[in-house]
Amino acid sequence: MMVLRLALLCLILSTGAGCSVQFAYNNLDRFARWGVSDYIALTAEQRRYFDEEFGRLHRWHRRTQLPIYADFLEAMPETFADGATAEELWAMEQTVRRWVEVAMEEGLPMAATLLRMLSDEQVADLPRRLEASNKEISDPERSGDLERAQAFWAEEISDAFRRFAGRMTGAQIAYLRARSVEYIPERQMWAEYRRRWQADLLKLLMVRHDIEKFDQAFFDMARNRERYFGTELTAIFAHNEALNREVGAWLIEHLTDDQRRRAAKRVQELVDDFRALYARSEEACC
Repeated sequence: MMVLRLALLCLILSTGAGCSVQFAYNNLDRFARWGVSDYIALTAEQRRYFDEEFGRLHRWHRRTQLPIYADFLEAMPETFADGATAEELWAMEQTVRRWVEVAMEEGLPMAATLLRMLSDEQVADLPRRLEASNKEISDPERSGDLERAQAFWAEEISDAFRRFAGRMTGAQIAYLRARSVEYIPERQMWAEYRRRWQADLLKLLMVRHDIEKFDQAFFDMARNRERYFGTELTAIFAHNEALNREVGAWLIEHLTDDQRRRAAKRVQELVDDFRALYARSEEACC
């Protein structure tokens, strides 16, 4: 969903190797424009609008949201000092989802306006670009090989662990492999859900010049995207999310002393980055 990706880019930061959070955040306008270019070849007018509005969105996010993230992360080491439960991770997940919804709401008017600015040629090219993204999402599970899909899930968990706590121990790897057999492939159905949502978006774009009608319907689609999931995908999402929480809680509970120190250091680095980014916004403002 191009528009949701656009709305959420202001929130999602790269924490991968070789790219610092401050660098990524300070260049978020460029990364966001690259993301949009996967779906739309922006005209000069559209690019000017995007740059102006994303700049406003970026400043809002820097000044109002980063302090919230920093406060939340700063309390995390103490919260999990004695381990973690799946229930605690569920509560954390709900907090992050609320952040995402707040960011999305702030970005929706911009996204709607940009969509209304599309030419007929750009709309005609959109299905091809959307489908390329759908195939990319489903690709790791497209073969139908269950063991491969479960191994891919375990690798994603392992990569996230490694970024924060370092290499896994043999016992942690064995535990993750044992739990991986409980993962239910979801990426093919995820792509199908996106196709249903995108089909309605493409229909809606036919009336994009009726501003009130388009915006009302588009906002409703964006805010209520779960209704496109379907019963089976909803159940699979719930199962896999519960599995993720259980695995996460076990891994936190079984961190080595060195891993715990690494994780605490990484979290503090994120706190420091967010606070530094916020401080610069205050300096620029005043």
